[in-house]
Amino acid sequence: MPRETRWIPALLAIVLNVGCFSSQPWTGLGPMAQGAGSGEKERQALGSFTVASDRVGDATVTPFGCEAGGRQHFLGADFPDERSGVVVRLVVDPLDGPAVRVFATDARFEKTFVFRRAECRTFHFSLSSTGWRINDIEDYKLSLEVDCERSGESVRGQLSTTHCH
Repeated sequence: MPRETRWIPALLAIVLNVGCFSSQPWTGLGPMAQGAGSGEKERQALGSFTVASDRVGDATVTPFGCEAGGRQHFLGADFPDERSGVVVRLVVDPLDGPAVRVFATDARFEKTFVFRRAECRTFHFSLSSTGWRINDIEDYKLSLEVDCERSGESVRGQLSTTHCH
């Protein structure tokens, strides 16, 4: 190797190693989950739902995150609210169409109720792939607006998010 080019491999190794470091602290969340600012104070609610049910109780569900249904092998998403202990779930069934399920995190099969689109005054949703896959889970842009009520049970509200994975 000519004397003038012997330094190129060493310089290339340094540049590649430095490029692997980041000035942002690792939070365990990808940049899409962190949003514009990763601080807890800067988190924004995706929307809000009011829930009323003898089984689940009365609650305001204010999710700050979205979990893609692919994690549990369904098309749709979960919108959990840690404070209320209630999850609002959008499910898009290929045979029966969309539904919204509400359940308590402490008894997800006992404290639950479901509304199908035909049972609701308002049931609008949008679910589209962002083209991203994170750990084999599809990332979605989605919105949901529901106004559903029957004797003793109701769920009303709306939300939207640009990334749900």
